[in-house]
Amino acid sequence: MDLIEEMEERKEVVEQRMEEIFRKERAHPLWEYMFYYPESGGKKLRPFLAMITAEAFGESKNKALPYGISLELVHNFTLVHDDIMDQDDLRRGKPTLHQKIGDAEAINAGDGLFALSFNILSQTDVEGEKIRRLLEELSSSILKIAEGQEEDMRFEDTFEIREEDFIQMIKKKTAYLFSAATRGGTMIADCDDKEIERMGNFAKKMGIAFQIQDDYLDLVGDEDKIGKDVGSDIKEGKRTLMVIKALSELPERKKDRLIEILEEDNDQEDIKEAMDLMRDARAIEYSKNLAKTYAEEAKSELEIVPDPEYRSILEEVVDFVISREK
Repeated sequence: MDLIEEMEERKEVVEQRMEEIFRKERAHPLWEYMFYYPESGGKKLRPFLAMITAEAFGESKNKALPYGISLELVHNFTLVHDDIMDQDDLRRGKPTLHQKIGDAEAINAGDGLFALSFNILSQTDVEGEKIRRLLEELSSSILKIAEGQEEDMRFEDTFEIREEDFIQMIKKKTAYLFSAATRGGTMIADCDDKEIERMGNFAKKMGIAFQIQDDYLDLVGDEDKIGKDVGSDIKEGKRTLMVIKALSELPERKKDRLIEILEEDNDQEDIKEAMDLMRDARAIEYSKNLAKTYAEEAKSELEIVPDPEYRSILEEVVDFVISREK
């Protein structure tokens, strides 16, 4: 199996079904706003993981499709609200929803996506106990995302952040929804508790690698591919793993200068200087290597997958996550 072909095939199925869902209600402006992010691209990685995991353990991808779509709706709900809280201007190369329609209406659209996710989940063709477990899985992951977002906002008030606390934050904010995808896929496929747990661990480790790579691309990526300005995290003063590592390694004078750039209004020269400081501290290289470490740990969990062909595809997903350019 070819990974890109497999991803595109399932992405097409997901997008077609989402188009059907939203087309029914597009006459109302709320639904137009709710569909703004889902129709603007994205990898649809979370529904892919739910479907491919179910298939890897002997179930059909269509059985996992509604659950996968519910995950994608939750993901887009978090993007809408994150962009408002961060006051970001661009998402996937387009104006963010709140820039287009204002904060209040964007919050409402995000709430609509949140509600719709549970409506779609209820359409999953499984017996009642499985629906209860899937509901628990999805709602628990959303609570973890909210905890992670709260921790991320608290980090904005300090530069005294431990690496392990940062990793815990991105695990909650990013990795738990990936874990909900694979755990849900295994539940739909009637897997035992050990298989569910191992596949959840796989996705959590991969999700951490995904977020570290995301922050890495903000510094070294191609603007046309990542859909936003390179260095935007520095401009916004975000505390990333690279910032945390640099602050722990730089001498006092350079450390103070990096903090100054992150705290004050900065221009392109300041951003370039901050990137140079992080390179001096080998923080960029460190982050890339840590992403690779989590990726390898994720792959080690896949020995639980019985079908070698699907195991290989899931290993390729991990490689894709840490080598992607957008």
